[in-house]
Amino acid sequence: MLTMRHLPLVIALFTGLAAALPAAADGNAGLKAYQAGDYATAMKEFLPLAEAGQATAQAAVGQMYLNGEGVPQDAGQAAIWLEKAANGGNARARYQIGNMYAAGMGVPVDDMKASYYLLKAANQNMAQAQLSMAQRFYHGLGVPKDMVQSFLYAALSAKQGNQDGLAIANTLGESLTPDEQARAQALVENWQPSTN
Repeated sequence: MLTMRHLPLVIALFTGLAAALPAAADGNAGLKAYQAGDYATAMKEFLPLAEAGQATAQAAVGQMYLNGEGVPQDAGQAAIWLEKAANGGNARARYQIGNMYAAGMGVPVDDMKASYYLLKAANQNMAQAQLSMAQRFYHGLGVPKDMVQSFLYAALSAKQGNQDGLAIANTLGESLTPDEQARAQALVENWQPSTN
């Protein structure tokens, strides 16, 4: 059964899936099955698309393995599919695999890989990934410790309404030197989301 916990997943992973698929593929059937809670059918529909390299389908398969929907829960398999989707440019998959590398969930802990994927998702304008990167730059986790970069990503997250990002940006803004504040503000004003 589709619950409110699934709604952000459905929206994030499946938006545009049908439009991005070849005419012969049936991403709509997978999406409808998923929304109806028929995860076995959804997996049956998404898996061939994922195996063919469709990043959104790979992200869906990875998420379903992560949650144990239609398949036994398997963080290792989830990581394989989410990393494929991340390498295909899927922002949600980049965020999830980055967190998996940070936590050692289905993969070994690797702060550099975690930051690599989280930064890519942050640069695709994902607010939660931006917040993660603000924290990672602040603590120097997989990236050099950099208060200006930490401020940048906190401010970007705050611009999207993230209250934690706003709190971090306000706190950091008070501790930056005037030169750092000017650089940070210029970065925020000139920032553009990445398409890859």
